[in-house]
Amino acid sequence: MTETRIGGACGVLAALAMIPAYVVGTPNQPRTPEEAAGYYESAAGFVTANGALPLLHVLLGLVFLGVLVHVLRRAAGPSGAVYLALIGGTVFFALTSAGFAAEVAYPAAAVQFGVVPSALAQPLLALAVWSYHYAQVGAAAMILATSAVVWRTRVLPTWVAGAGVLGILPLLHLWVPLVAALSSLLWFVVLGVALLVTRESAATDRTGTPATV
Repeated sequence: MTETRIGGACGVLAALAMIPAYVVGTPNQPRTPEEAAGYYESAAGFVTANGALPLLHVLLGLVFLGVLVHVLRRAAGPSGAVYLALIGGTVFFALTSAGFAAEVAYPAAAVQFGVVPSALAQPLLALAVWSYHYAQVGAAAMILATSAVVWRTRVLPTWVAGAGVLGILPLLHLWVPLVAALSSLLWFVVLGVALLVTRESAATDRTGTPATV
C-alpha cells in the first residue's frame, strides 16, 4: 500500500518537475543560427531548468514506472501488455534523458569553458528534438499498454483506462511537439493520482487470489 502511494506521488512530482523546462521553451522553436544561439539566453539558468531539474523528472519517473509495472504484473501476470508498458516507459526515459543531455550540452559547455562556437548549437538542438520525437513513441506504448491491462483487470479505476486516449497525442509529437509532450505529462498526473487513491483492486493475480494494491 505504501509502495503504491509512493509510486503515485512520484508520478505527479515527475510531471511537475518538467514545468520549468517548458517555461524556458522548446528546442523546436529556433529556425536560424541566431535563434539557436539566442535560445540559450541565460546559459546558467538554462542548465538548471533543462539540465538539473529534469534529473528529478527521470528519477521520480523511474520509481513511478517500477511501481506501475509491479501493480500491472501482479494483476495480469507476465503478459505482453505489461512488458510493453515496461519497455515503452524505459524507452521514454532513456531517450528523454538523451534529449536533455543534447539540449543542455551547449549551454553547459559555455558555463564551464566560456566561449563555445555557436554553430554547435544547431546540431545539438536537432539531436535533442529527434530524441524527444522517438521518446514519445515509447510514451505512447506505455500509456496504451497500461490502459489495456487496466481495462482487462480493473486493477485501477476504470477511468484510468479511458485516460489511454492521452496516448494518441504523443504519436503526433513530430507535428505538435508541445501538445504531445504535455499529453504525456498529464497522463503521469492521472496515473499518479490513481495510484494514490486506489486501495484495493478487484482484479486477481495468476493464482486467482484477489490482488491487493
